[in-house]
Amino acid sequence: MHGRNKIRKLSALAGEESGAELVEFAVSVTVFFMALLGVIGFANAVYVYHFVTWGAQQGTRYAIVHGEDFSSTACSSVAPPAFTMKYNCEASAADVQNYVRSMTPGGINLSSVAVSTNWPATTPDCTSGCTACSPAQNAGCLVSVQVTYTFDFSLGFLPKSALSLTGTSERVVEE
Repeated sequence: MHGRNKIRKLSALAGEESGAELVEFAVSVTVFFMALLGVIGFANAVYVYHFVTWGAQQGTRYAIVHGEDFSSTACSSVAPPAFTMKYNCEASAADVQNYVRSMTPGGINLSSVAVSTNWPATTPDCTSGCTACSPAQNAGCLVSVQVTYTFDFSLGFLPKSALSLTGTSERVVEE
């Protein structure tokens, strides 16, 4: 008889479900918040990528309207946050970098924004050996701006990883 009582007690404990809802809720909430944080992290990466591509386009635009026609005056811009835009001046690579970095929106680490400007001394319909563009910032010559940002993608439940986001724009110098 003593063995039957043990079996009854064990079957009663196995059949009891008190607290099961609490465990199910805890698991469900954990999965939900992990998914929510993942969506927020990816949305932030898309936000940064949008800035990187837009910044490259704006940097190229700045470079094409500040070409060789204004070679007598250098823009000599100051790095952000004290950036001031000058008109009727020839832009250098540092000026393009300062311009792009001055437009960096909130939520993006300014020190992680790298801007590379290149005047390849070619025209759109010429090969890399073309010497038609001398100096390289003449009207009709190409300018290329590349903006790179190292995005730190980190969620509490995943290992931290860095994602390099790059946007490139190339246009023809107009002035």
